[in-house]
Amino acid sequence: MPENAKKNELLYRVYVVLFVFVALAAVIAWKIIDISVVEGEYWKNKREERYMEWRPVPTLRGNIYADDAQSLLATSVEFFEIRMDPVSPRESEFYEQVDGLAKALAQYPGRRSAREWRDLLVSARKACIKGQKGCNRNILIARDVDQSGLEKLLSYPLFKLEKVAKYRGGFKKIKSFKRKKPFESLAARTVGEYRDANMVGLENSYDTVLKGEEKEALMQRFPGGLYVPVYDPTDFEIIKGRDIVTTINVPLQDIVHNELYKSVQEHNAEGAVAVLMEVKTGRIKAMSNLSRSKNGSIGEYHNYAFADRSEPGSTIKAASVLALLEDGFADENTLVDFNYGKKKFWDLWMKDSGSHGLKTGTLQMALEKSSNVGIASVMQEKYAANPEMYYDRMMQFGFDGPTGLDLEGEGAPYIKHPTRDKKIWYGTTIPWMAHGYELSMTPLQVLNFYNAVANDGKLMKPQLVQAIIYNEEVEQEFKPIVKRKSIASRDNINRLQRMLKGVVDNGTARSLRSDRYEFAGKTGTTKVGYSKADEEAKYNASFAGYWPADNPEYSMIVVVYGLKGAKYYGNVVAGPVFKRIMDWTFAIEGEELMRDEQVIASGDVRGYDGEIYGFDPDFDRVFDDLDVGYVGSGRWVRGGNDPEGDVRAGKAKITVDAVPDLSGMGARDAIYVLENLGMDVKLEGVGKVSRQSISPGKNIDNQVITLYLN
Repeated sequence: MPENAKKNELLYRVYVVLFVFVALAAVIAWKIIDISVVEGEYWKNKREERYMEWRPVPTLRGNIYADDAQSLLATSVEFFEIRMDPVSPRESEFYEQVDGLAKALAQYPGRRSAREWRDLLVSARKACIKGQKGCNRNILIARDVDQSGLEKLLSYPLFKLEKVAKYRGGFKKIKSFKRKKPFESLAARTVGEYRDANMVGLENSYDTVLKGEEKEALMQRFPGGLYVPVYDPTDFEIIKGRDIVTTINVPLQDIVHNELYKSVQEHNAEGAVAVLMEVKTGRIKAMSNLSRSKNGSIGEYHNYAFADRSEPGSTIKAASVLALLEDGFADENTLVDFNYGKKKFWDLWMKDSGSHGLKTGTLQMALEKSSNVGIASVMQEKYAANPEMYYDRMMQFGFDGPTGLDLEGEGAPYIKHPTRDKKIWYGTTIPWMAHGYELSMTPLQVLNFYNAVANDGKLMKPQLVQAIIYNEEVEQEFKPIVKRKSIASRDNINRLQRMLKGVVDNGTARSLRSDRYEFAGKTGTTKVGYSKADEEAKYNASFAGYWPADNPEYSMIVVVYGLKGAKYYGNVVAGPVFKRIMDWTFAIEGEELMRDEQVIASGDVRGYDGEIYGFDPDFDRVFDDLDVGYVGSGRWVRGGNDPEGDVRAGKAKITVDAVPDLSGMGARDAIYVLENLGMDVKLEGVGKVSRQSISPGKNIDNQVITLYLN
C-alpha cells in the first residue's frame, strides 16, 4: 500500500475515534445540563425525599391551673397539619374518588376550587409516576386542624380509606400542640406566654417543669425543610409535662381585672395594677396588669406589679411612721409640725395636698390627713443627724431585696444609702423619702410591707404556685414561707394597725368607709416627671391596705398610672377600685364565712337553713372538721339534714344548655357555675342566692343574669 494511502487511512480512523468522543462528550454535557437545569428541581426533591434523620417529636406541655386545681389558666390543645401523598392510593380508587375529594376539599379549607384541587392532585400523581418535574408526594391540605376537623377530613372520599388501611388514601397527619388560655386576658401576663424565645410569666419560670420529656422519631425530609415522621406520629407515646396549680382564684381574678379595667377607661389612665394577697399565707389570689397599646386598646402587655419600680408616694408614710415607733422617737400622740401645710426644707418648698389650717397635730393626725409636711418634719428632726438609722429600719421592714416571687425579672427596691450614695444624698433626701420620693419599689414590694402589718408583723414570701402535679398525684407542694418572723415589735405593729384604721375612719379614706365591714389602709398620690417643668403634670394614684381590719384575710394594692386633669388623688381614683373589690369579695365570701363560723362555733349543723347547695369537696371538708356525718354524690350537690342528724346531698341538676336553679347556693359558687356556662353575672346584696333574674330552665345565650342575695 502506498505510503500516502496508509497515512490517509490512519487519519480517517483518528477522525472517527475523535468524532465518537466528541459525540459522547456532547451527550454527557447535554445530560449534565438536563439533570442540573431542566430536571434539577425534580432530582433535588428526590434527593431530599430520601433524606432521613432522627428529630424531636412534639411534647405535650403541662397545664396551668387556678387554685381549685380544676380551672385551666393555660393548656395545650392538639392540632394537626394535614398532607396527602397522591401516589399511595390504588389507581382505580384514586380516579374513582378524586372528584369527590376535590369537591369536599373546596368546601373545607376554601383555598382552591374543586377543579383546582383535582388538577393539583392528578398532575402531581402523574408527575411522580412518570418521574417528571412537578412530582409532589406531600401536598399540603390544611393547617391547624383540631380534632373535630380531623374527623371531618377523614370522612372525605379517599381519606376515609385510612380506616381500611393506613396510608391507603394517601392521608398524612402531623401532630402539634398550641398553647391556649381558656380565660383569655385574665391574669394573662402572670400566666405568661409560651414561645420559642422571650417567654414570660409562669410559662417561663416553670418551663422545665411544664415541658414534657422530649423523644425522637425518624423523620423524612421534604422540599422546603418539612419533616414528616416515617411512622404515624400517633404511634409514639407522648410524655406529658407536669401540671402546676397556681394560687390564682378565678372569681377573684375576674373581679380585680374588671374593676381595674373600668377605672383605666373612666380616668383615661395609661395603665393600672392590682394585686390581691392572702394575709396569712402570702399567696396571691389575683394579679392584674393593664396598660394601653399604641392603638389605645387596654390589655395585659407587661407585668408592672413586680417588674417595674416607681416612687410610691404617700403609701410609704406607714413605713416612715413605723420607723419612728421602732426607734422610740414618737408615738401616735406625739405632736409634729404641720406649719399650716407648707414648709421649706433647705432650698425646696413642700406642700400638703389640701388646706387644713393646722400649725401642729399628732403623728396619728399626720398619717390620717396624709400631711407631707407633718411626716417630713418629724422625720427630718429625728433622722437628719443619723440617716443610717432610717435606712436600716427600711431594710428591717422587708425593703432589703426582692420579695422572692416565683416569676423572673423582679428587681430589688431602690433606697438611697447615706454613705454609699453620698453623691446624690441631699439635705432634702430624708424629708422627701419620708413621703415617698427619692426611692422606688414595685407595687408588690409595697404590698408585702402592708401584708406584714396586717399579719401582725410576720413577713411572708409572696407565692403564685402551690403545687406541682404529675400523673394526677401531687409531686411537690409549696407551703407558705415566712421570710421574717416580725418586721417590728408586736406593740408597734398594733399601734400602726390602729393608725391605718384611723386613715379610713377619720382621714383621707373616710369616703370609702363601709357600714358592713371595717378595713385599714393608706392613700397615695405621686407626681411623676416633676423635673420636667415644660410638660403637663401626670400622677399615679394608689391605695394599699387590708380587710377585715380586726382579723385580716386579704391585703391589696391598687395603683393607677399616668393620670392627668383634676382627678388624680389616691382616695378618688385608686381607693374606689379597692373599695369595689372589697365589696365583691365580701358579698362572695364575707357573710357566708361569718355564718359558717357561727355554725361551727355552736356545733349545730341543723341551724344551716336545713339545706346545703354547692361544691361537694367544700362540704366534705367542712363537715369532716365538724365531725358530722356527710354523704354527697356528685360534683355539685344539694341536700340537708337527715333524721339522724347527718347531712346527705344528691347530685344537683346543672346542665350546659339551660339556666340552673341557684336558689340557696352561695354567691361564690353561683358565680363560678354561671361564668363557666358563658353568662355574665351581677350581684345585689350579700349571702346566698334568694332569686335570679332569668328563670331556671331558660336556654343559655350569653345573657347577663342578676342574682339577688339574702
